[in-house]
Amino acid sequence: MATITDVSKLANVSKATVSRVLSGTRGVKEESRSAVLRAVEALNYRPNVAAQNLAKQVSHYIGVVLPSAEATNVANYLPLLSKGLKSLNKFMLLHYASDAEDQRRVIDELQDQCEAIIVMGAPPAGPRPANVVHFDNVCIEGSVVSGYNYAFATESACRYVLGKGHRHIALLVDDAKEAASQQMLDGYRSALQNLSIPFNRLLVVEAKNDVEQGLLALINSFTKYTALVVKRDSHAAQAMRLMREFNIAVPQEVSIISLEDSPLASLLYPPLTCISYPTEALIDDCLKRVQSIVEGKPLPIEQPPTVAGRLVARSSVTTLT
Repeated sequence: MATITDVSKLANVSKATVSRVLSGTRGVKEESRSAVLRAVEALNYRPNVAAQNLAKQVSHYIGVVLPSAEATNVANYLPLLSKGLKSLNKFMLLHYASDAEDQRRVIDELQDQCEAIIVMGAPPAGPRPANVVHFDNVCIEGSVVSGYNYAFATESACRYVLGKGHRHIALLVDDAKEAASQQMLDGYRSALQNLSIPFNRLLVVEAKNDVEQGLLALINSFTKYTALVVKRDSHAAQAMRLMREFNIAVPQEVSIISLEDSPLASLLYPPLTCISYPTEALIDDCLKRVQSIVEGKPLPIEQPPTVAGRLVARSSVTTLT
């Protein structure tokens, strides 16, 4: 079924122009109007109610695009996000995307129905619509961003375990090419440099969407480490399970610290030390940016804010003697 995007591409005009033509708005060049009408007929395009409402700026929908691989981790955000959108008299249209190409397709489809779109996870390459808010990401040129400061969180985690006497710290990242992973590496390097500890590339492990294999590679490498920093509490849970299977005691032999602090953290054994993920602060900032888009008053994007976490000390980190 044809979408407004298909019409705009065939007519070689913007989607805003297509909307103005279909809603009967004046001020459209006759050449553009004719091109749109020809494309509509050729594609047999029929605007849906949501698209018509959007053309009149009365849509009540905000799209939310989540990465399929992070479905369990991001589920904690949804109740707060839904509540916040309701306070703006908006409803959430939830979609999952398996990869960058799928994410791009979903964003394109949601443009027909939504006033703004919230995207969690790494964005696809190329131009990004002005009504897209990237949640939980680092600075993206030309985009509206609500970001967690992974560099500060990682440096804080490393400084904490360094203060406990650890000098051989392993770091588990998703993919070294991703922005959040790069921030984690920056924070990791900074903490080591402050104490003149040499960087050991063997202690940085990439999960590559398979956390267990990444952890097994670390365990089987025979590289010395006494502490492990991970991004998610679920990653820490897998690390604890594998270390029990390999008779590695946590925290006596390896201390573990996470950059999240989900409800899972306090349920693990030993309870997990974390740099807490500032969920409410990030969602508040995200909603503020969504509201600015809906009201047609975009906030400055030159220096998107990042939000820092705070230390929650539990039993998974011990002092080396």
